[in-house]
Amino acid sequence: MKVAELRKQKPAELSKLLTSTQKDLADARRGLAAGELVNPRVITTHRKTIARIMTVMSEQINKEEEN
Repeated sequence: MKVAELRKQKPAELSKLLTSTQKDLADARRGLAAGELVNPRVITTHRKTIARIMTVMSEQINKEEEN
């Protein structure tokens, strides 16, 4: 998901997306350990998405504190 798309979302939506992405990451890691994961690149993609979401959330918090 792109940062521009994330910035358009509300904080509640971002937290739901963060939770689901973290769950997907945990499932992918379990699949990798079990040898069931076909594409290990998914783990990196989920980690980067989580970082993007957390960055946008902190930007929104800082923006609210300034006002």
